[in-house]
Amino acid sequence: MNVIESYHTTGLCGTCYRELPAQIEFRDNGAAYIVKTCPVHGYQEAMVERDAEFWRSATQTNPNNATWEVYNKVSLVEVTDRCNVQCKHCYHAPDNAVEDLPAEFIINKALSMPTEIVCLMGAEPTMREDLAYIIKEITQRKGTIPKRVDIYTNGVKLKNLDYVKELAGSGINAISMSIHNSEYHKPAIWRNVCTALDNIISAGVQFGQVSFTVENKDHVNEAVDKMLYMKSRGIRPNNFCIRSPAEIGIAFEQDREIFASEIWQWLIEVAQERNLEFKKHPNFGSNPYHVGATFDDLPLQVIHWATVNSVDTSYMYMGPWASFIPNTRSTMLIQAILRDGMKKGWWQGRRLFAESTVQLVK
Repeated sequence: MNVIESYHTTGLCGTCYRELPAQIEFRDNGAAYIVKTCPVHGYQEAMVERDAEFWRSATQTNPNNATWEVYNKVSLVEVTDRCNVQCKHCYHAPDNAVEDLPAEFIINKALSMPTEIVCLMGAEPTMREDLAYIIKEITQRKGTIPKRVDIYTNGVKLKNLDYVKELAGSGINAISMSIHNSEYHKPAIWRNVCTALDNIISAGVQFGQVSFTVENKDHVNEAVDKMLYMKSRGIRPNNFCIRSPAEIGIAFEQDREIFASEIWQWLIEVAQERNLEFKKHPNFGSNPYHVGATFDDLPLQVIHWATVNSVDTSYMYMGPWASFIPNTRSTMLIQAILRDGMKKGWWQGRRLFAESTVQLVK
């Protein structure tokens, strides 16, 4: 393949996770690649987009955009390593044997965040029996500057309406959910998640983000069904998210990587088939991994999860902000990638422990 055009950027070594000078290359097969050379591990390349023109056209540079207005006000705080389901793509790679940190630690960390909104995450935050108490303390503790508190959940425990009402009474600001798709888990989990969706609506709690993991056009159709159902109930989340599977954390098999341009094309086709309008958001702050749109006037973002091999770190410049690695703070995706490196034994180009001791999650 020949290189038609290229430009300089930065990336990460796919083995040792050190930051490297890199180039984005547009090649004559119509795709875009990132290439870099680690001084220890040598030359590396990875496709970043199957459609180079999509990569070129995705970026919106105006700083006064919707993403800056919303996501830069959000800090993510993980409250547990435990989870009640086994997602086949999980950037966290849960561990139910890890003891939860004390509630006071979580409360103090949340209150110390420099943003006005804190989103409590996991693994799965509802695994904590004291979640409602934590939310109440963050939002109402005397002598502190209160925060607005969201949670990001798989929704399974929210099949219980009384529990949803308990969270509503704690002062929660919004609930974000990963719905995925009907083939993602066993049918019982899909039913529970759908019940949870209705329970949140019934309890009058605001939705933050509602996200779907898709691997084909049928999954996109399912996501659109849920979006239109919520619209029919008068519900408008901060945004919907349709995303590709994350190749971070839990190892999984798939035929090939799914890029943002492919999800975008599926959405175009679904919109045409339903005679609905789908268009790019005029000022979302989009980049090739994170493209804003509206679908039937509903706010939507298309997400492609980059990996250590394919991430262009020059795009890691805006929230939501995370500190999954202690004493560090950066955008969620780069934190997830770097923590994945730490679990594999690498930190900024250095071996943390012998390779023979690393146990990869299967």
